[in-house]
Amino acid sequence: MRSRRRGSNVRGIAAGLIALMALGPAAAAAQHRGAPFSDPPSRGGGARWELGALFAVMSPQGHFSALIDEGFGAGFYATLGFPDAPAFRVRFDAGYLNYGSETLGVPVFAATDRIMTDIVTRHNIGYLGLGPEIRLPYGPVQPYVNGFVGLGYFFTVSSVERWELFESFDSGTTVNFDDVRPAYGLGGGLAIRLNRSGNPLMLRLEAQYRRHGRTEYLVPGSIVEDGVGSTSFTPIASDADFMLFQVGVTLGL
Repeated sequence: MRSRRRGSNVRGIAAGLIALMALGPAAAAAQHRGAPFSDPPSRGGGARWELGALFAVMSPQGHFSALIDEGFGAGFYATLGFPDAPAFRVRFDAGYLNYGSETLGVPVFAATDRIMTDIVTRHNIGYLGLGPEIRLPYGPVQPYVNGFVGLGYFFTVSSVERWELFESFDSGTTVNFDDVRPAYGLGGGLAIRLNRSGNPLMLRLEAQYRRHGRTEYLVPGSIVEDGVGSTSFTPIASDADFMLFQVGVTLGL
């Protein structure tokens, strides 16, 4: 059964982000080009990078939400800005999400169950995105919107918890199932300036909708043990769309 408490946590995070994003245009209207927190001109007239890391909460949508609870993970963020078009940036995203895990206790030796170890199965999503970002480039609160195309990698991995029992990492890890799907979507949020230096430090609050179309994947409970050492599973096929709520810090270079 899905947890009501976890669902309410995601709704609370989403409500907070939406409220902050709603305040962005009002704050931006009070700013002007000469504001104290305005971004300085790019050094030497060249392009400027902004890099950062974000904590991510996934809220599944549609049929996907009937099968799994929310997921948690982290992402890497980079934008490339141009001095001749200060509101326009090229944005790259990469991240990882986990939406469930299972632990199975098994004997280390077939002859006895006195020594046990755990096989942990994790259900994960890796994602990539590339596209434009339009951001109000001046003032301490900078609203932005973005769009992207990319990939979603849905994969389930089982691993032995005690690595010292094996000669290498690979010998204790198995990819049970995976699927790669094209992705696209839209997002928006606020970049809040935290300093006045030439390398702007930004607090990022954003929401993004990711659409993957029909995808095959496993969920907790998909892999079934037959009791004599064999397993079986049938992948689920459905749309695998989700909202991604992120908060993090980025630094301009």
